[in-house]
Amino acid sequence: MASSLFTCLRPLRVAVAFVLGATFVQAAGFTTRTAPAVTAEKAANMDVRYFTELLGRSSKGSVESQFTPLANTEVTTVVCCPMGWRFYSFPSEVDLTWKEPDKFPRHDALFPNFRKVVGYLQAGGDPLKDAVDATRRLGKRFIVSFRMNDSHYVKVEDFPSHNNFWRAHPELRLGSDITGSPLSENSPVFDYLRPEVRDFYFSVLEEICTKYDVDGVELDFQRAPRFFHDRNIGAGRAVMTAHVGRIRGMLDRIGAQRGRPMELSVRVLHTIQANWDIGADVMAWDAAGWLDGIIVSSGYIHTADTGIEEFVAARKKAKVHGELNFVHFQAAGTGHNPNDRRYLTPETYRAATLSYLERGADGVSYFNTYCVPQPALNRLTASLLGKYRDLGVLQRADKNYTTYANPATMAGRIFPAKDKKTFQVFIADARPADATRAVLRIETKAESQGLKMEASVNGSDLEEVFPAEPELFPPLAVNNASARRERLRFFAVPVAVLKFGVNQVAVRNLETNRKSCDFISSELALYLGN
Repeated sequence: MASSLFTCLRPLRVAVAFVLGATFVQAAGFTTRTAPAVTAEKAANMDVRYFTELLGRSSKGSVESQFTPLANTEVTTVVCCPMGWRFYSFPSEVDLTWKEPDKFPRHDALFPNFRKVVGYLQAGGDPLKDAVDATRRLGKRFIVSFRMNDSHYVKVEDFPSHNNFWRAHPELRLGSDITGSPLSENSPVFDYLRPEVRDFYFSVLEEICTKYDVDGVELDFQRAPRFFHDRNIGAGRAVMTAHVGRIRGMLDRIGAQRGRPMELSVRVLHTIQANWDIGADVMAWDAAGWLDGIIVSSGYIHTADTGIEEFVAARKKAKVHGELNFVHFQAAGTGHNPNDRRYLTPETYRAATLSYLERGADGVSYFNTYCVPQPALNRLTASLLGKYRDLGVLQRADKNYTTYANPATMAGRIFPAKDKKTFQVFIADARPADATRAVLRIETKAESQGLKMEASVNGSDLEEVFPAEPELFPPLAVNNASARRERLRFFAVPVAVLKFGVNQVAVRNLETNRKSCDFISSELALYLGN
């Protein structure tokens, strides 16, 4: 049945892609609306997705501990990745790495938990089943997040979590370059032009959806967004579309057997064009009726400056979600050290959520929040997610509109900026002038104290102020990634100059002849008394 349905869908895809390819909705920036439109009903019905993964989980207790913070929250959908990078954390009959861990040499010291996970699986454990069961007890939906490619540690051939299929088939990789970017066209990630790659991934995904009580699948094109050589992007686009259509057919077949529909969503790059450029014809998939959701991501570093508006304008069926990543800034290292992460605060989550809703999104998707260290994670979820879909709470709460835009966002490279920058901030509060006060914080790469600077919002010059604390709101953690006081400049913002929608912010170093500086981030705090 899957193959016959797939055959019927393919001609539809060709026609849709032909038209869409000539009529892209280009990213044009934030919506130009000047009045709020979100209703209490829309907020109450929004999908709040929460990502977690089974990386390194080697006991039922360790799996269930990741779901404890979600009790008594308004999270609606758990999105769970069953992969520990390239290793599958369930007893697969398609990928037998858990049964044959010694088929290839492994440098176990690089990831000691690998052997613990293998031991749990060989003893009859099943982290994926544990995760599904924990989610069902919470009364929430369970979606599998499936990485379409993975660049973690591909420069280390014997890293423990590389599965046997990847190890056995270097000829199926794009290349063997271990010196350049892990996303270069010659990186040792899989080449999706090869049918063996597509068949392997399809078989694993079909096995998961057949054996486990899941509500659907999220295909993750963000980790890692490289699937073809540059010269093959055009041909690859058609191949990837056929692959997605095949998955849709498989989900329809299993859904029919279970008597309920199976969701297919995609986690994608920040704009339609960015996805097209990597060979992902996202809007054609939606126009064909295949997609239930599109999760728009800014990548590892959170910013709300993504192309939500263009996805909303172009979609035919899918719900559009804005992603809320868990960090703004990574000071050093690989990102796996909790002391090198600048975590989002509740005020930032709420500002981004209201921004996404007012710009047309149907919901939000939390990504990697589970990586926030305890006990900070419990404090965060307890104070944030209890009444998250209450529009009144969202509107009355303090906000932090953060701008950490980078090349992976709609706004492009706002920062770093040499000595001066003008940029936009979208304020989603209906009446920002009702705030008791507002503060703009500008961060520089190196010490900037003593340099004369000027800043303005909507053409109004701001007065520099000198608060005692470096953070606008209490941080979840103070660590290596925390902003340094000597690199921060603060400006009082008269609330009367702020408005709903797009606000123009400008900052300039007035003493470039004495010392140049690089601006690297901006935060605009609204204090509403809650």
